[in-house]
Amino acid sequence: MSDCEFIFRPKYHFSLNKGWINDPNGLVWFCGKYHLYFQCNPYSNNWDKMHWGHAVSDDLIHWEECEPVLVPDKIYEDYSKGGCFSGSVVVYEDKIYAFYTAVTLVNGEITQRQCMAYSFDGYNFIKYDKNPIIESIGIDFRDPKVIYHDGEWQMVVGGSDGSALDRDSHGRIYLFHSDDLYNWTYGGILYEAKDGEGTMFECPDIFELNGKWVITASPMNRTDFLPTIYMVGDINFKNCIFCHEYTDTLDFGPHYYASQVYKDKYNRYISIAWIGGWEWMPWIKDHGPSTEDGYRGIMSYPRLVYIEDGRLKLLPYNSGNDTRDKSDYPNKLKVSDRLKSNLFNELKEHIYIDGVISRSRSSTDLSISIFDMEGHRVLITLDFLFGNIITDYTEADRYINNGPRIYKADIQDESDIEFTVLKDGNVLEVYLLDGKYDFTSMIYPVQNKVGISVKVKDAVVRYRELNIEG
Repeated sequence: MSDCEFIFRPKYHFSLNKGWINDPNGLVWFCGKYHLYFQCNPYSNNWDKMHWGHAVSDDLIHWEECEPVLVPDKIYEDYSKGGCFSGSVVVYEDKIYAFYTAVTLVNGEITQRQCMAYSFDGYNFIKYDKNPIIESIGIDFRDPKVIYHDGEWQMVVGGSDGSALDRDSHGRIYLFHSDDLYNWTYGGILYEAKDGEGTMFECPDIFELNGKWVITASPMNRTDFLPTIYMVGDINFKNCIFCHEYTDTLDFGPHYYASQVYKDKYNRYISIAWIGGWEWMPWIKDHGPSTEDGYRGIMSYPRLVYIEDGRLKLLPYNSGNDTRDKSDYPNKLKVSDRLKSNLFNELKEHIYIDGVISRSRSSTDLSISIFDMEGHRVLITLDFLFGNIITDYTEADRYINNGPRIYKADIQDESDIEFTVLKDGNVLEVYLLDGKYDFTSMIYPVQNKVGISVKVKDAVVRYRELNIEG
């Protein structure tokens, strides 16, 4: 094993032993196991002809890698830059149904069509002999997500009114209906992007939470470069109408792409995303360090999804009911005069902590820094005066080129800032204000060790160290 693999590979974020992975394509509880499906190239650590990878888990934390379940071996998906693209899975009548986009050349043109396969055990899939089930309706037409609602199956598919590569195009989310999962009827355009919202919506998702419908997607060429957005509103599926109320992002960091939401065995909504990105994201450089025999691509740590006052909140997953007393913080640190105050006496390889920062009203801003021994750092600043959150990866490391970015945030009246920090290998996840604002990124600190500091005019930090294992 190379130094790079040893130093950076996460312990609690799933990655392949060898090869490339990107979008999650399904997460279901089936026959006593969680089954995770995802885009992969098992033969190289570079993106290439896409397969569907597979891993199983008892608890969503410890994963066992399995053999790929979908291999591009049919004429409708046999193309060097195509294959079995992203999609989703559902469990119905003791089978797992997988829906995916098959990409190939037709008359010299790249064509994307929706296909289906099914499995009795979750490990071996049979492709439907009448694939494709939905023919192409555009140059970019991919990533089907299927749910059951209103007495029938609903499918959303990402698309564009032109081409994803054309900056004048607008992303679309199409809707289809089915009674039996095999035969699908076009419903219409559920949502079309406005100027600046993206030229193509990849990996759309749709789910209902506390009476509100949520649509998520990863837009290409969005002017603010948000990797994954969510939209809240109401949906009339029969008439293909989305009454849009609010838009925000699932994550303010540079690496949280293609999120998909599924239910765990406790019937709670769980989000998993690819910690990575594509060439239209200007901060990506070579997808981080890797070796010829290494790996590229990591799944995010699972997140519980909540909705409060029409806004989503995402927090790190716990395998059962969370009984931790949020007032039980054994560590206390007084911070004043804008001096950098470290939470630990030494740098650490793995960090999992939560706590609360109680600021005085005279403190108009607050900075949290995650740093290594050579001064590389990720900086998150809360500007309470103007209601902004500023993320700065300028000094993070040589693989991330993401300078200061300013996001509007409803934080002016917040005096107690709840926070959770999870650093696992080369992954950093930060959750603020009880999951209202999350930040995810790959990082490559020297010797894989970091510290955490807080800088503020006047505040008290109370915190504790947590154990993912329970």
